Amino acid sequence: MQFFQRRSVIKILESKFFLGSVIPSFVLGAFIFIYFSSVRDLIVFPNHDQFHYTFYTDSVIGGNSEIIHRVVSDSIIQIDFVLKNGIKDPYIGLSITPTPDPIIELAHYNQLNIKVRGVNINNMGMALFTINTFPAIAKQSPELFFYSTINISSEINTYSNNFNQFKVPDWWLEMNNPSDAAIKIPDLKSISRLTIGNAFTSNKGEKQSFEIYSISFSRNNQPLMILLLLLELGVILLTFMIIYSVEKLRGFKKSITITYKSVKSDATNDSKTDFINFINKNYHNNQLTLDYIWNETGVSQRKITIEIQKRFDCNLKTYINRLRMSESKRLLIETDLPIGEITYKVGFNNQTHFNRVFKAEMQISPSEYRTKNKK
Repeated sequence: MQFFQRRSVIKILESKFFLGSVIPSFVLGAFIFIYFSSVRDLIVFPNHDQFHYTFYTDSVIGGNSEIIHRVVSDSIIQIDFVLKNGIKDPYIGLSITPTPDPIIELAHYNQLNIKVRGVNINNMGMALFTINTFPAIAKQSPELFFYSTINISSEINTYSNNFNQFKVPDWWLEMNNPSDAAIKIPDLKSISRLTIGNAFTSNKGEKQSFEIYSISFSRNNQPLMILLLLLELGVILLTFMIIYSVEKLRGFKKSITITYKSVKSDATNDSKTDFINFINKNYHNNQLTLDYIWNETGVSQRKITIEIQKRFDCNLKTYINRLRMSESKRLLIETDLPIGEITYKVGFNNQTHFNRVFKAEMQISPSEYRTKNKK
């Protein structure tokens, strides 16, 4: 037996409850996606009006690394430098700060893009600095920083680093011992500066270079699209299963109401006023309706309805269907007649309706019933 029938699926998909649940959620998801897709890239370089670019070395902590050439134009930032012994991890870098505003608002962005090439260097480090809002460590560290690295080549390429790749370095956590776990997540509403420099290079004493062609913050909406699609699929499946379960429960209740009962069809007399006998003898007539029985027997429609309900605990249509089902089951088991022919023999106008009524009562199709019960 198929778990879902095609007719049932179509009925559910066309139901007001299904459409009323799925369509609004789809519209909401589309609105969210369009909204975030409209977020424009924040250009950090070249953008001299809103950002200031300065260079730094490890001299502030006793190092003696040297920047031997620097260029900041409208198309390139170039840094030629030599890392020298003196400290364990010598460094140089570029610091970018917003102007005139003191912070960079990145709440709508999720990745940093940089177009760069390196000469005699393979690794680049990037750090996002935020204002320290944790009182317990604010005095010793007015800024928090989140660090990430990328591998670069001697060819000009654009690299994208997602914000979730930026982490507080372990050495900083061990040194400051913060108690708040939220410190490990960048506060994207209060980025004070961005730094870019060398990372983990062994080419000390040799000339190395960065050539930066563009820097920007952007939004990658692919994860959002996947999330929204999964949520929409969840809404569709949940709504479908709710409707299916309700319909199944209704169908179960209906089957309990019309559970098959043997109906005695022996004639008691030949009088037309014996409408029960008339129905039993004419159940195969597809015109057998309340009006038809009234016209043929002279028994009032009200009396027919009341008597059927009283004697068989069902309405007239259900009673007639019981007779037809009883005969159809006999024909399915005792004969080899096609189901289409049985359909008309027991009084149904078409096989689709017959199949639906049969399955509502027996919980299996006529063909399945024949296969299961025929000797």
